[in-house]
Amino acid sequence: MKHAILTSLAAAGLLATAGAAADITGNVGLTTDYVFRGISQTDDKLAIQGGFDYAHSSGAYAGVWASNVNFKDGDEAQAEVDLYAGMTGKAGDLGWKFGGIYYNYPGVSDSSNLKYDYWEFGPTLTYPVGPATASLMVLWSPNFFNETGKALYSELGLSAPVGPAEPGGPFGQFSLGATAGHQDIERNAKFGTPDYNNWSLYASTTVAGIGMKLSYVDTDLSKSECFGGSSPFGDWCNSRAVFSISKAM
Repeated sequence: MKHAILTSLAAAGLLATAGAAADITGNVGLTTDYVFRGISQTDDKLAIQGGFDYAHSSGAYAGVWASNVNFKDGDEAQAEVDLYAGMTGKAGDLGWKFGGIYYNYPGVSDSSNLKYDYWEFGPTLTYPVGPATASLMVLWSPNFFNETGKALYSELGLSAPVGPAEPGGPFGQFSLGATAGHQDIERNAKFGTPDYNNWSLYASTTVAGIGMKLSYVDTDLSKSECFGGSSPFGDWCNSRAVFSISKAM
C-alpha cells in the first residue's frame, strides 16, 4: 500500500505544468514508520523510501516510488513498488488530477496464495480557502489488496502555511495540515478489518533543503478489529506519531 502520494503529486504536477516542457525529479526519504491510511506497513519500524517523477507541461505525469514493508507474512513481501501516471490541470482556482496507480509487491511467490498487487484509479481536487488549501481525493480499486474485492477510499484534507519563511535562513515555510479518510472494502473478512475511518494531523517544513514532517495518525479500529488483534497485528492500527525526513533531487 502506498503513502498519500497522489495528493502530493497533484500539487507537484500543477506546479510542473507552469515550468519547463518536461521535468524529471527524484526523492529519497526516511520515516519512523510507513503508515498507509492509518495502518503500519512496516510493523511499527523504520522505512527507507524513494522514487522518480516525470512531469510534462501538458499536465501529463508518471513516476515510480518504492518502500520496504513488513507484513509478518513469512518474509514473502519485503518491498512495495508503485507505478503511477495521469493528467493534471486547473480550471480557475480549482486544481484537478486524474490518475492511476499500480501497487506491486515483488518477492511474493505464486505458491503462497498471497495476491497483494492491485490497481487504484480516481480524481484529486484542490481549492484555495483563504491562505489554506482544501483537497478531496477519491480512489477506486476493482480488486483491492490480496484480492479483497472492490474498494473505495475517500479523503478530505486541509493544509495552510504558518508564518513567513526566514529570508536567507535555513528554514523554509512551515505548514500545518489535517486529513480525514474512509476506507470501504468489499471482502472485509479476507482483508482483516471492517470498513474504517482514519485521520492525521501534521506539521512540516524544510531545514537546509531537507524536508521534515511530524504527523499524528490514528484509526477508529479497535485492537480486536485490527487483523485479528493478536500481537503484533493488533497494534498496527493504533494511534502513533511518525517523523519523516526527505530530500528532493
